[in-house]
Amino acid sequence: VDRDYKNLVQLMEEAFMSRDAERTNVMIGGLVQHIVSSWREQFCKSVITKFNCYFMLPFVDEFHRFIRKELQSLYDGEDNFSDVFDVTSVKKSLQQQHKDLSNECVANKALQEKFRLCA
Repeated sequence: VDRDYKNLVQLMEEAFMSRDAERTNVMIGGLVQHIVSSWREQFCKSVITKFNCYFMLPFVDEFHRFIRKELQSLYDGEDNFSDVFDVTSVKKSLQQQHKDLSNECVANKALQEKFRLCA
């Protein structure tokens, strides 16, 4: 596509510089071909997008039901999924990691201070 565009620009420049009718006809033909190929490409992209969306809609409509059914079958039909998504334990783990990193930063700063005094 880039090569075709460059060739079209070159033809247009040559047509502007000369008064040759044949060259002008070639340039206009090339321009029309470029426009038609761009339209064709855009039309194909649009059709593909709509086609994919049309076939994906039933999947999107049914996906949440499928996931809920699968989760319920995994956890023996329990209605309470709090065990699956345990936010409090994740929060405690993240807080512990934060404390560990803070302590490590303090130790590194103390070590850097010792090196600075030695230097």
